[in-house]
Amino acid sequence: MSPRPGSPLPLRQRLHAPNTLRIVLLAGIIGGLLVPMYFFGMAETTYFAWDFRAYYTAAEAALHGQPFVGIQTDIPGVSYVYPPISVVLFLPQAAAGGWKVAFALQTLCNVGMALALAALTIHTIEARRARLSSVDRLLIGGFCLGTAPAMAVFGQGQVDMLIALALAGAFVALERDREDIAGVALAGASLVKVFPVVLGLWLVWRRAWRAVLAATLTGLAGLALGWVWFGLDAYWRYLDVLATRSRVAEFAGTVSPDFFAMSLHRPLSQLLPQIDPHLYLPLSVLVVTPSLALVARREHGLTGRLTTYLVATIAMLLVSPASNALYVVYAYFPILTLLYLDAASRAQSLLLAGIVTIAFPVQPAQIATGLTVAGVPDPIRSHLLFVVRELLTVASLPLLGLVTILVWATLRAITSQPATTVERRPAHAD
Repeated sequence: MSPRPGSPLPLRQRLHAPNTLRIVLLAGIIGGLLVPMYFFGMAETTYFAWDFRAYYTAAEAALHGQPFVGIQTDIPGVSYVYPPISVVLFLPQAAAGGWKVAFALQTLCNVGMALALAALTIHTIEARRARLSSVDRLLIGGFCLGTAPAMAVFGQGQVDMLIALALAGAFVALERDREDIAGVALAGASLVKVFPVVLGLWLVWRRAWRAVLAATLTGLAGLALGWVWFGLDAYWRYLDVLATRSRVAEFAGTVSPDFFAMSLHRPLSQLLPQIDPHLYLPLSVLVVTPSLALVARREHGLTGRLTTYLVATIAMLLVSPASNALYVVYAYFPILTLLYLDAASRAQSLLLAGIVTIAFPVQPAQIATGLTVAGVPDPIRSHLLFVVRELLTVASLPLLGLVTILVWATLRAITSQPATTVERRPAHAD
């Protein structure tokens, strides 16, 4: 029943109003603008171009025919830990000149990929509904470009925007019945970051057998090319690096709240500190499997397929011990698309809350600096930091945000009608 003229809207309708959605996206953008202010104006360490220095050092060594897997930079603890073939991505930048010139080129590439991610998101939304307003288009673009995780990707010179674009492209290609492109995109992402390979299970669920074949052939071809180009020794070194750089052992005992970990390994290490940390992986799988199974079984229509893909991506991030706060950009495409295409679903406030939380990956050290700069009295500051440290030791804000979105997706599936078959048609065939 519609509310009487002049009466206030019910709470749920107010939460779903376009202005609320826009405020959430704008808040994320404003938070992102604080990142350079903090790291260049307040923080003791900027982390500026740290990851890219590893890429550049490895690419420079590869250009000179020298071993590069596991190569150390002049920054303590920063080394190249990616599959050998992935260094090809950075050879053009390294050939362009010094690391600063190369970093500028990397930044341009990252910005371009963020814009492409925003454009793909907008196009997918508008293909299913009316044209978005200029305000909404700007907010989507600003969210992909200007949130804290995106700004951190730019500042560190990471490759996460490339991975996010590849994962989004895989979904869109599959919707357009271009299974070969979907498989190639997913395999390409896996040849850089490895753990996206688990999304191959999503292709199997979609019964996209040509995509599975394309992904398998692309992955094998990439590995073979790396072998031919850089030799078998490069892969032995890579396996050695993986064995010595495993982050699983870091979850034994109490984990610092300033440690970048975002996966379920963090809360499990606090709740079950007495067990072997290697058991956290299967336990994490057990935690996310019920939601993933429920959402996948209730999948129908484009929004249903998007939700399944979103949950699969979140499950990947929650299970991997290597996940950090920057990786939430991998979920930007399905999150933003569902935010506009499924705005009338129940529990939408959970999705909005999850978006806000993943957009603010703050840690106790950053909060402490902010409180000091703000001149908060020491007694109040100490009590606030105690509470913050206790909470964020158990779960980081990005982890809480992803779990909140996972709960939203699960509730959405519970309240939807069960699907009778698994669809693999293009979106326009719905």
